Amino acid sequence: MQDFLNAVSLLPKDVEALISAINGDFKAKVNEIRFRSNKPVTLNTKEGVFYCTKNGRVTINYNDDLYFTDDRKMQEIVFSLARRSIHTYQDMLAKGFLPLKNGCKAGVAGCAVIKDGAVYSISSFNSVNIRISRDYFGCAKEIYKAVGEECESFLLVGQPLSGKTTLLRDLCRLFAGEASFEPKKIVIVDERDEIASKSFGGGIDVGVHTDVLSLYPKKVGIDIALRTLSPDIIVLDEIGADDEINGILSGMNSGVKFIATAHGGDLSEVLLRPNIKKLVDAKVFKKAVILKGKTTPGEIKEVIDL
Repeated sequence: MQDFLNAVSLLPKDVEALISAINGDFKAKVNEIRFRSNKPVTLNTKEGVFYCTKNGRVTINYNDDLYFTDDRKMQEIVFSLARRSIHTYQDMLAKGFLPLKNGCKAGVAGCAVIKDGAVYSISSFNSVNIRISRDYFGCAKEIYKAVGEECESFLLVGQPLSGKTTLLRDLCRLFAGEASFEPKKIVIVDERDEIASKSFGGGIDVGVHTDVLSLYPKKVGIDIALRTLSPDIIVLDEIGADDEINGILSGMNSGVKFIATAHGGDLSEVLLRPNIKKLVDAKVFKKAVILKGKTTPGEIKEVIDL
């Protein structure tokens, strides 16, 4: 319940009240809340897609009683999620997201403003996808056991909503928490503030011996971690860019281990991306852990030696 409330807490007050009126049992099932210009609000669950009515009820039927988000309300929603300061979050909006509370995130779509050949900002917002982050202590024990306690460098592969980020948090607690007999020094490079959610103060427990670089680009974060924080393991979410790969290779040559995630349904799909294949060929990771998918988040499909 609190995870759901964290996700909607920065919405405009009228929208927050509407969404919060949803039945409590149903709140626990929702993993995404989607707003689209001149379309009804949708609530995504493992069972399927539902609609929200004007009085906060949930239905599977498309009808005239649904709550629609017009163009003006869409702009208000993004303004509110950006803490009423679009300028402050301009760089993040240009990358298509806004960080919310406790690891929740809003994906944002609109019209790109181009400057010097790159996306400088976004205007005329037309879509917002709030992803609800839930923290499960102990959810990574199966992976910890499957890869072996001595394996400190592996790749988590899974489709969206398969539990990759949630598993990363728990792996940090297992490797660097107070219960660990020989804790490792871990650095999380949390580019989108999803893993530890430290940018608002407090945040999520990711282990006693874990340092967090919040909102740093991955390459910059890796360089800082290697120079100043002496990590045993660096943890990264959603790797793939050229500069990130070079940073990881530099870290590996310094004796640091990496635990990272990548989007994909299986290993062969991920290896079609040249940068991921480059890391695998360089033996950065000892194993690949393939997750089953969004219908069974956090569950292992297979573990592959690399």
